[in-house]
Amino acid sequence: MPSQKKVTYVEKIQKQMEQGKAFYFTDFTGLSVKDLESLRRTLKKNNGQYLVIKNTLGLIAMKNLGYDEMTLKQLFVGPTGIAIAFDDPIVLAKTIAEAGNLKIKGGIIEGVFCDQDEVIRFSKIPSRDVLYAQVVGSLNILGNFVGVLEALLRNLMSTINALKEKKDKEEK
Repeated sequence: MPSQKKVTYVEKIQKQMEQGKAFYFTDFTGLSVKDLESLRRTLKKNNGQYLVIKNTLGLIAMKNLGYDEMTLKQLFVGPTGIAIAFDDPIVLAKTIAEAGNLKIKGGIIEGVFCDQDEVIRFSKIPSRDVLYAQVVGSLNILGNFVGVLEALLRNLMSTINALKEKKDKEEK
């Protein structure tokens, strides 16, 4: 029978995890306390959180949120820290991937399980702001292209009108 303290702790962790869009499971072995606190501050600035949790309690909390127990068991092995993204999963994936001595075990991004390689590939996607800038740049290029087409059409119409006027003068 679990103690009331553990039940309360699982409920507290579960409540924090409910709002998460992505979970990155890491092994923090070899990470100093100073580095871990720095990582936590960085994640907090990017609307995220880093939890160090006992595997059994983390497994129970995630299972209660509806995630597959068999998938979770392979993530909750050895020392486990969970980075939770509450807003942009890409930014936190980049932060986790760039953190030294932090080994990525895998992740759950918007309900989909990802292994270590997929999380690393995901972290290489440009951030939302960069993607927005690329879309705006593409629209700008498209706008320039439309301008060029309009100029060509105007020139064509001018040429046709000039030919028509020339033909009209020749007929008179």
